[in-house]
Amino acid sequence: MNRDSKIHISTIETYIFVIVSLLFLSPSLYAQSYTVRGGSGEPYMIEDTRNRIQVYIINGAENVEISYTSTSSPHAWYRFNTRFLDREPIPCSQIGATSTIRNVEDGYGYCVYREGELLNAVWIIDYAKHPFNLQSLTVNTQDACSNQVKLSGSPALDELFYMTPNGVKTPVSRDLMVSFSSLEWSDESSMFQEIERNETLSSLGETIDDVLIPTVFCVDGDRFSQHFRSSASVCSDEYMPQGIELRIDTALVANEVENMSGGQTGLSAPATIRFSALTNEPIATIFNWRIYRKDAPDNPLIYYTEPEVEYTFTNYGEYVAEVEVSDASGTCSKFDQIEISIAESFLDVPNAFSPGTTPGVNDEFRVVYKSLVKFSCWIFNKWGQVLYHWTDPAKGWDGKKNGKYVSPGAYFYLIEAEGSDGIVYKKKGDINILRPKTIDDQIHPDEGL
Repeated sequence: MNRDSKIHISTIETYIFVIVSLLFLSPSLYAQSYTVRGGSGEPYMIEDTRNRIQVYIINGAENVEISYTSTSSPHAWYRFNTRFLDREPIPCSQIGATSTIRNVEDGYGYCVYREGELLNAVWIIDYAKHPFNLQSLTVNTQDACSNQVKLSGSPALDELFYMTPNGVKTPVSRDLMVSFSSLEWSDESSMFQEIERNETLSSLGETIDDVLIPTVFCVDGDRFSQHFRSSASVCSDEYMPQGIELRIDTALVANEVENMSGGQTGLSAPATIRFSALTNEPIATIFNWRIYRKDAPDNPLIYYTEPEVEYTFTNYGEYVAEVEVSDASGTCSKFDQIEISIAESFLDVPNAFSPGTTPGVNDEFRVVYKSLVKFSCWIFNKWGQVLYHWTDPAKGWDGKKNGKYVSPGAYFYLIEAEGSDGIVYKKKGDINILRPKTIDDQIHPDEGL
């Protein structure tokens, strides 16, 4: 055969390959009518519609048969293990419109080639020859301080794959069933909660994230062993992670009150805040807190070495609370911080209220304030006698003396206060009580005595 003839034949084979490829991918071709029976249990089918092939995982091939039904006859059967162009004919038995092949083998594709038209193909994987047979399981980490692990096992699991009619090797994932314990953050409870995790891995070498507590990994077979009910679990020794997980949680010891306002951003001083380092204990064991003004990071206001710390902010400004958490050896650590803003002071005083008339609505004399670290207020009658005195700006006067309402009219207040920003307040003025004399028996008979 001369060189030109070889080139001509090669070109023809290329055209045939392209035509076969188009036939497999063409959506105009009708679907196949293959039926696969036999083996131990129902065969597991995976469909690759793009490549017009169905993959059947059987459990033992001794009595497996593949049938095809069509009104056209006879049927010509072929098998291949690399690509359809390298096919070989195989015998079949045909009864009426149905033909059947037997003696199928693991690692082969089977198809009917009818009247010059290639139909869909079937690929056979015998799971009995590639079972889940792990005897040991090992946990591996690339970085000692990482929360990620990979699993390896022995003996190595066989690779499962099929060949498309066009000759493309395509993997079949075993979907390994892995169970272990870990932690999960709960926004609802603001804490880490221990959970049982169940992951599906395409292979043992796939990364598992967020392994946060000591745990045992168990692989409970793959999807095919589950399907054929032949699962056998294999577990690792207890794995001790070193990676640290950290979140800072804050809580105001005293909540803001209704008359705390003024429009400034930030918390009102004095603000007592409880800072909590929420971690994956018992891995995290060493805690180091620092709280400092943002403009003076080298001069901490406090050091603390417990998971929780409380601090009362009394001065206006921007602050940082930071914590570093480490394992017992100090090898692995994690750092986090949170910023706290303390507002400038503000003080405003009303000039009237109406006690005893509209409960819950303007029935108490209270200032509007923010960030007052010192406060004192006195109420006087027209004779200069003190009717009431208090030192908490969140509280106020209910318009009573000795348990009974005083008469409507003008009274006098004196306020002395100091803000978180150092501003000193001295305010005095009139406060008017507005109320009708409809409950005379509740009015103090003589505020001047």
